[in-house]
Amino acid sequence: MLTSDTITFGKHRGFTLGHVLKDRDYCKWLLEQEWFQTNYEYLYNRVKEYNPKQFFLKSLIETDDFLDNYEYFNLYDVEEIELPLTESEKMCYKFYLEMIEMLKDKIYERMENDEENLFDIKAPTNWLKRFEREYAIPRAEFKLFLSSYELPNIPYIIERIKKEGGIEYKGAKSFLIAKARSEDQEQWWELILKEKYGEDLGTQFKYQNCIFDFLNIKTNTIFECKLGLKDFNEEQHNKYKLTLDKYRIIYLIGTDGVINMEKKEIYSTNVEYYKLYLQQIPLMKEPSYLDQLVCDFEVIGVENISSLFGK
Repeated sequence: MLTSDTITFGKHRGFTLGHVLKDRDYCKWLLEQEWFQTNYEYLYNRVKEYNPKQFFLKSLIETDDFLDNYEYFNLYDVEEIELPLTESEKMCYKFYLEMIEMLKDKIYERMENDEENLFDIKAPTNWLKRFEREYAIPRAEFKLFLSSYELPNIPYIIERIKKEGGIEYKGAKSFLIAKARSEDQEQWWELILKEKYGEDLGTQFKYQNCIFDFLNIKTNTIFECKLGLKDFNEEQHNKYKLTLDKYRIIYLIGTDGVINMEKKEIYSTNVEYYKLYLQQIPLMKEPSYLDQLVCDFEVIGVENISSLFGK
C-alpha cells in the first residue's frame, strides 16, 4: 500500500510518497540517481519495489485461448482494487473497464456471426469525447490515470487484439506519434518556463476536475499547451475559467506562438502565419470558439519566444 511519507526534495517536495509514485517518469529518473539511492535508501527501495500494474491484473493460468489469457481481459473490478484511488480515478478506471469489455463483446459478436477473423474488430470512434461528456472529467485526467498506474491506453489494446489476428493496426502508431509530439512540445515549454519561474511553476497541476499543463501561483497564470490552433477545446477553456476565475490563461501554441487571452495579443516568431490565420477567420464557414475569441487579437512579432516570460 502507499504510505504518507513526505518528500523533502525535488519537484514533489512536500507531497507524499504515494503522490510521487504516480509520476512514473520521475520515479524512473530517481532510480537512476546515485544520490537518491545513497541518501534515501528507504524511499529508493519503496520506489524500486512498487509495481502499479500488479494491483489491477489478476493471476492467470496460461492457456492457448487469447480471450481467457490476455491480461487486460482479466482486470479486477473497481471495488477489488487494493489502492487508495480517488473518486476521479475510480471513474476513469470504470470507463477503462467498459471500453475493454466493449472490445471483448465485438470479438464474441464476430464469433457468433462465424466471421473469418475474430480479431478484425473496428476501433471505437470519439471514445474520449464520450468519456468527457459522460463523466465530466477532462481526457487529460484519464490519460494521467493510465500513466500513473502504467496501464496501456485503448489504442494499444486494440493493436494487441488485431495482432492476434495477424493484422497491423496503424491507429496505435498514429496515437504514439501524436503522444510523442505532445510530450516533446510540453517538455520544450517546461524548460523555458522552469528557467523563468523555477519552483514557482507547477507542472501537470491538478485542482478539482482540472489538470493544468503549467500553473504559476505567484503570478496567477495558467499555461496550456496546444499543438495547433485547431486543438483548442471550448469546454476545457470554460472549465478553466470557472475553476480558477482569478487566473489569466496563456496558450502555448506549437513552439512558435503564445496567446495571452487577457491582453488579447498573440506573440510569435512566425508573424505572417498568425496574421494570415486571423484574416481567414471571417471567411470560415464554421469558425471555432477560439477563432471567435482571437479574431481581433493583435499579432506581435518576437525574435526569442522565451523573452515573453519572467515577469
